[in-house]
Parts: sequence; C-alpha cells; structure tokens
Amino acid sequence: MSKFTTKRNFGYGKQMAWAGHQALLDLYGRGHFGSVASHAQRWRQFCRWARSTHGINDACAIDQSLLERYAADLAELVEDETLAISYAQNLIVSANITMEALRQDKTIRIESPATWVGKRRIVRTRVPDGLGWADIDRLVVRLRQKNLHRAAVIVLLCRSFGIRLREAILANLADWQRQARERGQIDIRDGTKGGRGKEVERWVPVSERGRVALREAVQVRNQLGGRNLLRADETFDDLVNDGEVHRARKLLHEFGIKGYHELRAAWACERYQEISGATAPVVQAGTSLGQENDEQFRLVLARELGHDRIDVVTAYIGARS
Repeated sequence: MSKFTTKRNFGYGKQMAWAGHQALLDLYGRGHFGSVASHAQRWRQFCRWARSTHGINDACAIDQSLLERYAADLAELVEDETLAISYAQNLIVSANITMEALRQDKTIRIESPATWVGKRRIVRTRVPDGLGWADIDRLVVRLRQKNLHRAAVIVLLCRSFGIRLREAILANLADWQRQARERGQIDIRDGTKGGRGKEVERWVPVSERGRVALREAVQVRNQLGGRNLLRADETFDDLVNDGEVHRARKLLHEFGIKGYHELRAAWACERYQEISGATAPVVQAGTSLGQENDEQFRLVLARELGHDRIDVVTAYIGARS
C-alpha cells in the first residue's frame, strides 16, 4: 500500500516535483543528502517543462517519447549556447534517476545523454539556416502575426550581429543604440559566456539592417519598461524555457531554421565574406585565400563572435579548403 493516499505519481503525492523528491529519499535510503538535493533540483526543472509544454503534472503520464522530447529541447538549448553540455547531460541523468525512483524500474530512460546533447560538430559541413535575408524577413512577419514580438526582435538581433540568444535578451539596448550612433559598432558584454568573457571589449559592426533591428528592439523594450527584453517580474529562464522564445521555436522550424544559434552561424558566414572578400568554405567549397590570410580573417571573426580561439570558427563557417 502506498504511503500517501493517492494514486498520482506512483503513490508518492499529488505534486510531481515533491513526489520525485520523496522517491529519491527512498532510493538513497534517506542518506546521500547532496545527491538527493541535486537530483531534486534538476527534477524540478523537468517538472516545470512537462507542465508548461505538455500540461503534465503526474509522473504516471510520462512515457519514453516525452523524455526524448525533453532531451531534444535540451539539445536545442545547447546548440543555442544557452545551456552547457555538461549541465544538459546532468538534467537528463537526474530525470532518469528520478523516474527510476518513482517507477522502481528502468523501463523509461535516456540511455545515452551524450547522444542527445553531446559535443556539437567541431567542423560545420552544412550551410547554416537563415543565410538568406528573405527567409528571415518572412519569419519575422509571421512571428509578429502570432504576437511574438520579442521573439521577432531576438531573431533580428541574432542574425544582424551574430550574438547568442542570451546576449540578445540581456543586452543593454540603450547602450547599443548610442554606440551604434557614435561609432557604428556595438560592444557586446551582457549575457556573454566563457571565451573572452564580459570583461573584454567585443566590438561588432552595425549594418543598416542592424540599425533597424536595434530600433525595433528598443521599441519592444520600451513597452516592457526595462533595460533589456525581460519584463521586471520575469527571469531569463521564464522567457526561454517556458515563454515566448520557446513557443517561437515551432515557427523557426516551419521556416527551416533549426534554432537561434543557426542565425549566429549565418551571420558568421556573411561577415567572413565581408572582411575577406571570399565565400565561407561551408557555403562554397574550394575557395582558398592562403593559410596566412585565412587565419587573419578567422581571428577577427573569432573575436567578434566572443571567442579567444581561432579553431572555434570552423563550427560556424567550415574548415579551410
């Protein structure tokens, strides 16, 4: 007989997050407090995702396909550089362990988290989605029709400046607009990760399309009343995982764009051609500038992308012929 007077969550209680925590306590024999706390915290993230995207608040309703959809969503966040590979793997492992604790079997699990969210391809061999601006313009129109105005300006910012999703959302847009007006460049600091970090200047040129993107982003920000694209009562996680950015992914897919990170790669290919005069290798194989010249242009691009390693650029524009 269950210790709780309910059949929900395999008898562990009515709330899925709480039930998972109780099941983990049983699994670890009321010990290993650090492990239980870590798994419970990551299980809560899965519960929020299941509730917000599928309306599920009972672990009995979780099947293999749902767990795989969760892994696929995490893989997109890794690709967009909003989630570290290691943490994405930990989230899947915690979902596996908690489901085992609840079900008392291993029938529903992701056998190889690394297969889903593992290391992304070191050398890009496929032309990035969103390289053509006509497709971007049509996508932005559709997003606005669906009242996804923040997602629309995020698409424009990512494609215009080659920035990460987090950088687009957390940007100090007033500073960017002033810098664009005074210098024709913007310094990307807020929301940066790893690489050269936010303590290092990272100036990116502003094209005419970039000026339009900034102007429209500022208009949306003014309606929100803050300094960036978040409402005062909203977190980055709220917007990305449970809110407008997540809902907009379906439309990105309809337009053949895998994720927001693809727009960063599209910008990189376009920018490489601007500074080198040659087409990016992934777009047109066989282009050769000579090793010394090519490395010089890749170094510029690496810095504008926010990396301090030239080899990372191959993930955006492909390898030198």
